Amino acid sequence: MAYEIQEAKRLVVQAGKRLVESGLIARTWGNVSARISDTQFVITPSGRAYEDLTEDEIVVVNIEDCSHEGDIKPSSEKGVHAAAYRHHPTVDFVIHTHQKAATIVSITGMEIRNVYKEFADVLGEKVPCAEYAMSTTESLRKKVEKCIMMNPSCRAINLMHHGTLVMGDDYDHAFAIAENLEKCCEKVIKDNFLRHSWAKEYSDEARRNYFLKKHNAGVMPEEICDLGSSVRNGNIFTLTVGGKSVDVDVTTGVGINGIAPKVEKIHRAIYNAEDCTMIKHISAPDVVAYSTLGDTMIPMIDDFAQIAGIDVKCCPWINGDTDECAKEIGKAIENRNAVLVQGMGAMITGNNDGDLQALDIIMDKGCAAAVDCDIFNRQHYVPKFECFLMRTVYLAKYSKQINK
Repeated sequence: MAYEIQEAKRLVVQAGKRLVESGLIARTWGNVSARISDTQFVITPSGRAYEDLTEDEIVVVNIEDCSHEGDIKPSSEKGVHAAAYRHHPTVDFVIHTHQKAATIVSITGMEIRNVYKEFADVLGEKVPCAEYAMSTTESLRKKVEKCIMMNPSCRAINLMHHGTLVMGDDYDHAFAIAENLEKCCEKVIKDNFLRHSWAKEYSDEARRNYFLKKHNAGVMPEEICDLGSSVRNGNIFTLTVGGKSVDVDVTTGVGINGIAPKVEKIHRAIYNAEDCTMIKHISAPDVVAYSTLGDTMIPMIDDFAQIAGIDVKCCPWINGDTDECAKEIGKAIENRNAVLVQGMGAMITGNNDGDLQALDIIMDKGCAAAVDCDIFNRQHYVPKFECFLMRTVYLAKYSKQINK
């Protein structure tokens, strides 16, 4: 039964905050909607952070043609939501997420058949996967709608390289589907590792070492150097390494209130290459694992192409030769927001804490995807032209809007 409009708006705002808190989405990734009649639904606006979203910003959209009321622009994925309501008359709440495990499984392009018994009551017998099309496009809407029509009993659909769409009878049902889907996909990933590795039990460490062994890249590094984080203000940046901070001159590298550690050269090289005010070294285990290969990362996920770059290069770590490392890192990060450092993880850049949070999440998810899809033997990449288009649009429009 459709919601009253104010209740629908309240629940959509509540859902956005809950999704962020649960880790199913970050920043403005994904979108939420609720049906208010046979002909209309309300949906989150385009490019607005969920933490600060208000009911007045929720947009009313017509199911038939996706026209909307008011001056606020609705989510660019409104057509996908409209398709869900059009083909499922009992669906009253729809969530599109970019949740980690489901997104990784989506990259393989496989549908999940014979869903595990513990999730089948909520998910049904299978979770199909819609063919890839670039996010926000009419092509994506058509392919998702086709998948919905071909799988009328399915309430969860993975979107290749993108995320997932869950269609609930109500707010609680939609969240139950999203949460069960994530747990199901986590189990699919773990069972796939056990099947390919012949390991007796699963562990994250064993998974990463199996991946590295496949590529003759040894094992995870025993020690990771702290490459520091920094915040720039004009011609000075505050560099923090090992819990200690020092102000450094961008031009000379001289410490103003102490002796600057050698990694200041890396930070100066990045500031000279990119227009950013913040840099952070990240060393999440999957990021370190992929960096150990020494390979350039090609995006497997739409978000990765948008936020990190059309690719992310990997620079060798030469312990004791910070000058050469800094020079290579400065070159590699041009026109990107991340660079891998072999065996050390990655350096990410941004202009506020939100930028760094987004990069941290997307690098971890992207590297986990690279590891798991390699174990699946289904490494599918986002087409290069689409990467270029999404990155261009993100830099020109979305990133400026989110940072207002």
